[in-house]
Amino acid sequence: MRRKTFPSPLQQAKKSIHWTGKVVDLVELLYALDTCNCINNGEIGVEELADSLSEIFDVKIKNCFSAYMDMKRRKDDSRTYFLDELREKLNKRMVESDLKGGKFKKR
Repeated sequence: MRRKTFPSPLQQAKKSIHWTGKVVDLVELLYALDTCNCINNGEIGVEELADSLSEIFDVKIKNCFSAYMDMKRRKDDSRTYFLDELREKLNKRMVESDLKGGKFKKR
């Protein structure tokens, strides 16, 4: 008799996690994580990190360096549009949570 196997939580999460933003935003996040040595203490290359994030988020990240160079050519005061948006929205969420008595808002 064959035993029925169930997917691990990691396998289940992998099937349900998909990057739904712009790929360039993921590349911006990738370079920020790389710059801050947040993954493997910085002992991982950008392309290897891109491959890992591609697998985790079920999206193909092509030519990271080209996307990075495009980000560097941005003309605004800040060239990190996505990171700025993340920071702004997270701070807003915290302020709103504080105003509501600190209750955690579930998604």
